[in-house]
Amino acid sequence: MLTVALTPGCTLYQALVERISRPATPPQALPTTTPSTLEPKLDAMRERLGRMEQALAEVREQGRQRQQSEIQTQKAFSELRKGVWNTQVAVTDVQKQIRQVTAQQAALSVQLQNTASGSADFWAVDVPLGELPNGGSQRETRRIPTLVPDKAREILVYAQIATGYVKGGAHRFRISVQVEGERQAAFYLYAFGQPQPSWSYNSDNVWLPMPKNRELILQTEGAPFFGDWSSEVRIIAYR
Repeated sequence: MLTVALTPGCTLYQALVERISRPATPPQALPTTTPSTLEPKLDAMRERLGRMEQALAEVREQGRQRQQSEIQTQKAFSELRKGVWNTQVAVTDVQKQIRQVTAQQAALSVQLQNTASGSADFWAVDVPLGELPNGGSQRETRRIPTLVPDKAREILVYAQIATGYVKGGAHRFRISVQVEGERQAAFYLYAFGQPQPSWSYNSDNVWLPMPKNRELILQTEGAPFFGDWSSEVRIIAYR
């Protein structure tokens, strides 16, 4: 009976001993990858990365060029707008000048019509009254000829002087008429004499009241001129 009870235990023991004593199954080796298969992949990735970097650089360059083009366009637009403004100002000035010329032409046309109808504002004459005094605080009177009528209210007096190689320094000439009592109406002409190989000129024409005594008074201040010089006084119109 003891034999029967141990039989199953012996069988189990023998199976356990066989399992322990059985040689272990070696582990399966992991698949190995040789460097020759990785290098082409790495080269392909590098090439792709290079293309991407080149494409990115091209995009950046296009953006920079587009920005420069926009700046140039804005600058050209600003210059064009400035040119339009200047042109508008010039056109306005030309229009203003045209209006002024038109007004002057209209006034001249009216004046010519008045002259043709005998109602002119003034009458032109040519009455020479000789030269200006030479200097040394001289005072001379010139008689106004009857070519200028007594009914004239004003006379237009023209005076001119020219100096070349002449000594005498500064001169001031006074052309006047007697108005009432000691009152006079006058204008002045200035000249300077010095030795120089050129000529200088000064002239003026001024409306003066028609004097009742019909005399034009000529006065000068300064040393007498010595050298090349000339002058004249005329009445060129009256009204």
